[in-house]
Amino acid sequence: MNALHLLITACLAASASGFIELFVGQCPKITTKTNFDLNRYLGLWFSYENFDAPFQWGSTCVRALYSIKPNGRIKVINSGYSDVRLFGRSFYRSPIRIEGEAFIVDPAKPGGLNVRFGGQPDTDGGRANYLIMDTDYDNYSVVYSCSKQSIFKIELAWILTRQKGVRPANIDTIYQTLTDYGVNVTNFKRVDHSNC
Repeated sequence: MNALHLLITACLAASASGFIELFVGQCPKITTKTNFDLNRYLGLWFSYENFDAPFQWGSTCVRALYSIKPNGRIKVINSGYSDVRLFGRSFYRSPIRIEGEAFIVDPAKPGGLNVRFGGQPDTDGGRANYLIMDTDYDNYSVVYSCSKQSIFKIELAWILTRQKGVRPANIDTIYQTLTDYGVNVTNFKRVDHSNC
């Protein structure tokens, strides 16, 4: 069995088990928020919905805190709880927290960030891997990420809110915008914010 075949088999097995979402095709050319204002974006955001991601599997009460570091880069703290559930009931819960760093890749397009966590190496070649498509800064934010792996693409997306569990008033517009880019919004999963 050659290495590519083994990689594809492993990725498909991981996808089938719910750890990663693989899609065939190209990553769409996403436009980030025009005139993005980082200072207004800083602060606490709650994940309302997101695509399945290995690093968030089984997570509840997911939130992100953004602040400016002394070196001018962006400090990112993602936190929540890892819940192990059986028959819909949580029987084990532990806090999770990871700290990362982000920077604006191109000052002319400040909504495109490169984000890395826990000393993770730069696998994106310094390219933007966290695209803030839209935000009103006070209520919602729409974030998209896509990386190409052979014939597959790995898509991640988040709808963030300033208040936990509050459905954005413009959710239908958000879904339509993503759909217009070719993003399948049926891949969104609601994040549980009960018992946070």
